[in-house]
Amino acid sequence: MWFVYFLLCVLLPICIPVPEAVVVLWGAGQIGSLGAFLLGVTGSVLGLAVMHTLSSMLAARIFKGKREKRQLKWLQRLTGRYRSLILGVLLIVPLLSDEVLCAGSALLKIPLSQFLKVGIIAKSISVGMVAFSGSMGAACGLEHWQMIAAELLAMFLASAGLQHVCGRVEKEDHEGIHIDCR
Repeated sequence: MWFVYFLLCVLLPICIPVPEAVVVLWGAGQIGSLGAFLLGVTGSVLGLAVMHTLSSMLAARIFKGKREKRQLKWLQRLTGRYRSLILGVLLIVPLLSDEVLCAGSALLKIPLSQFLKVGIIAKSISVGMVAFSGSMGAACGLEHWQMIAAELLAMFLASAGLQHVCGRVEKEDHEGIHIDCR
């Protein structure tokens, strides 16, 4: 079961159209909360790295023309210094699939190292909230709605933490605007 769960977590950001929460809940039921958390974060981050790398290779072919490069620079300026914060929140809150976020990050030329820093923090929070929500709620004596409120507070704190961790230092070069995450 451990290997199957890990493989599912790796493939989630690449090609499996199933919500992360469903896989993590299944994994927590099969191998326990701690195992589901550790393997879930590790597998998800590995999958994010693979998908970002594949997307980066394709993005180089897509943005060959002057018009496309101009549109990319406009998009980079639009997301600006909050690029890492936006990415982190979207990796935690399932508004877009991880596949789309990986491809978008590659198109925005977010370096893999910066993407993985944000991904590790975000996946630790998203997988951890699902894997430990049942046991944490029971241990704290919280009802279901109280646990949801606590998870929303954790997401807010996580987004503030991502903003603090990822510097908003912009530097321009011949490719466009990049954000350094320290």
